[in-house]
Amino acid sequence: MARKNKTENKLKNRIKEVIKEEGVSAILVGLWVDVNKATVSAWNSNSSQPTDKNLNMIGELFEIDNRMLLDPQVRIKTGLAQALQKELDRLTKIEKIPIYTEKIDIKTGKKVKANNDELVLALKKFAEEFKK
Repeated sequence: MARKNKTENKLKNRIKEVIKEEGVSAILVGLWVDVNKATVSAWNSNSSQPTDKNLNMIGELFEIDNRMLLDPQVRIKTGLAQALQKELDRLTKIEKIPIYTEKIDIKTGKKVKANNDELVLALKKFAEEFKK
């Protein structure tokens, strides 16, 4: 599972703003979605985010596209994906680093195919340098 970097853009929602724009209460939202007011409060402060199902129910309540409930994630195109693909090709073809390795699944005790940690780390390092 991918881990989030603390410096990454954190997903933010606009639920509080939409509630205010529509002139309804957070209590109504909580009742509609069937969650308690502490959950709605956490969404409003962006300390947590609704599940996709709950976001969809909120969109239904306000009769708006779910994307209108989320702040846009502004990004500038730098060509990172293409540069990473070239680096992946170089690492696997020239450096001969395998894409997958075998690991022991903790739950089953069986060998499973997993992403090669060495390759993942090399790509992350490349991306950091590319962004500079």
